[in-house]
Amino acid sequence: MSLRALRTLIAISRKGSFVAAADQLGLTQAAVSLQVKNLEEDLEIELFNRDGRKPKLNASGRLVVERAEQIIGLYDGLKQELNPAGAIEGELFLGAIPTVVTGPLPAVLAELQNNYPQLKIRVFCSLSAELARRVEEDELDGALITEPVRSIPPSCQWSEYDTELFYIVAPKGTPASDEESLFRQFPFIRFDRTAWAGTIVDEYLLKRGIDAQEVMEFDSCEAALSMVAQGLGITVVSFSQQRLRDAADLYSFISFGKPQLSRRIGLYQKRQHPRQKILNLVFDAMLRQK
Repeated sequence: MSLRALRTLIAISRKGSFVAAADQLGLTQAAVSLQVKNLEEDLEIELFNRDGRKPKLNASGRLVVERAEQIIGLYDGLKQELNPAGAIEGELFLGAIPTVVTGPLPAVLAELQNNYPQLKIRVFCSLSAELARRVEEDELDGALITEPVRSIPPSCQWSEYDTELFYIVAPKGTPASDEESLFRQFPFIRFDRTAWAGTIVDEYLLKRGIDAQEVMEFDSCEAALSMVAQGLGITVVSFSQQRLRDAADLYSFISFGKPQLSRRIGLYQKRQHPRQKILNLVFDAMLRQK
């Protein structure tokens, strides 16, 4: 049994087909099929149901994938664990949602750069669902995202470090008012309805029967806020206490939800990962920035 074959099986599971796995791994489909065949011979079991047009993992195959992820995680982390100096160095691929990138993350990166000059952190900004997928497929070492709204795979974990509260953000000087009046008075500048935060807002508006006069939709909170600053409407986004203080002079804020809605922010990562020690440093630094 080879580690390469285990990596190939994991890729097939994540990508959904031999062809997609071959593209990801830079192999031919024939090479992928051969590795699967050899793995099945080594284990003396079939890993796929081949009754349909496309092979699908059977119960044994799913179990092997789960164990393969554990084996690969342990193998990849071996070098770091055997490092007697415990050096914090190398490169970390970190995902972060926009509110984290424009909020506490810069101070955290500066702190880590000062304490560990040999460590390089590459940051990738996107929405929570996309970042979670990239962690699960080993494209990122970890990601600072909102609490997943779907079930978390057994190989992953999410740990909370902060909570953000949702606010209706209106042009500066807007008098305090109830939610229904604000949505009647102003056009609604929507944050991406496909994002987890957008889903929370949509569900609440529907529950309250509020008919928002939608005029724009952005996948960036900062873009939506820029439109509000120009007096073009209102938006609903979540803020940490730090970001709320920083923006207090730019907008008017009205609590959104009764009781006020909130979302939790945390670190999403594999349970067994070679960069886990460094991710823990990031998590601790984020806690200090609350």
